[in-house]
Amino acid sequence: MNQNFFHAVFVAAFFAFLLIRAFYFEKARREQGRVEFKEGNRHKALRAVFGIPFMLAFAVYIFYPPVLAWADVDLPEWAQWLGVALGIASIPLILWTHRALGANFSTTLHVRDEHTLVTEGPYRWVRHPMYAVLFIHFGAIALLTQNWFVGGFFLAALTLIVVTRVQNEETAMTEKFGDTYREYIQRTGRFFPRGLTTK
Repeated sequence: MNQNFFHAVFVAAFFAFLLIRAFYFEKARREQGRVEFKEGNRHKALRAVFGIPFMLAFAVYIFYPPVLAWADVDLPEWAQWLGVALGIASIPLILWTHRALGANFSTTLHVRDEHTLVTEGPYRWVRHPMYAVLFIHFGAIALLTQNWFVGGFFLAALTLIVVTRVQNEETAMTEKFGDTYREYIQRTGRFFPRGLTTK
């Protein structure tokens, strides 16, 4: 299979992801009111130091993949077809998760004056479906691009965020919603529905 096809699927899936994020980010910004940010300067600095140079390289890669050919990995064709399936499947899941969050959506850890505890959509079963869906989407990118720099960076960055931020998110939600959130924890899984995991 011509690599141009897999590259086109990757670009389409990624831009669909960006459009969904941008739409709901702006929607939340207009509706969310006063916000209290819970994210420290360390996370902001890490995002700037590593994120900006990578996104510049990533933008170049979208239009001219050979610039990062040194990081290509020779994957079997079935792995890239798996990337096609995961990439396509991830888009409605990303949309579903963003719609459920509504004005509570943000790319940074925060609580707001009228913050609500979302327990609908995927949040009915899972406390952090956004991270689970992003692992699917970025895994698809890794398979479609068969490039360890592009795919590996996204997965590594997401893993770092999950490791360093999820517990802080749950602490912030517990402070905001108290026993209501503690009860929510008892009936939901962290990344997968309860019953599939122990947390």
